[in-house]
Amino acid sequence: MAISSTKKRIEAAFLDILSRKPFSCIKVKDIVDEADVSHMTFYRHFSDKYNLVECICFDDMMLFTRIYGHNAEWRAIAMCILNTIKNNTLFYSKILKDRDACSACMRSLRRVSSENTGMEGSSMTYMAWKETLQKWARNDFADSVETVYNCLVGAMPLHEVFNADEISAIMHSYESYTLDDFRNRNRCQI
Repeated sequence: MAISSTKKRIEAAFLDILSRKPFSCIKVKDIVDEADVSHMTFYRHFSDKYNLVECICFDDMMLFTRIYGHNAEWRAIAMCILNTIKNNTLFYSKILKDRDACSACMRSLRRVSSENTGMEGSSMTYMAWKETLQKWARNDFADSVETVYNCLVGAMPLHEVFNADEISAIMHSYESYTLDDFRNRNRCQI
């Protein structure tokens, strides 16, 4: 219990500091001073501030397992992650707008995939997540979770969503679009 409460105290101290300072200005010394722990204690739990961000994001993103279990549908998982971000906009705004912190957040997504499926998606999948989430953060999370989900799905690489036969059928349909079809299509706005 002491390890868990110490880890939570470090995370809480970091979140408190992050509410007052940009991520890039936060030092491990700031965190240990705020948490009233030693550097050794901090490094027992986290390798650095980036690992701390990764762990916080990972815990947030794994919330779906407590709600839906370990065999959840992809839509439920993605919607849970997006809702978690929407409910923690102060934290995610600062994380997603900082290049290095955003990279730590994306590592947590890879970890979620790896730990739940035994494999990672392609770099294009994580690029879709990253670009979608960063646009949402730049837009101050004004778009609904459903809108962001639809944009995320639209940005996913086809080969990770459909098998070869399904892609062939989709492309055959696409090839028959007229210019009017393209002009009248609804486009993702975020």
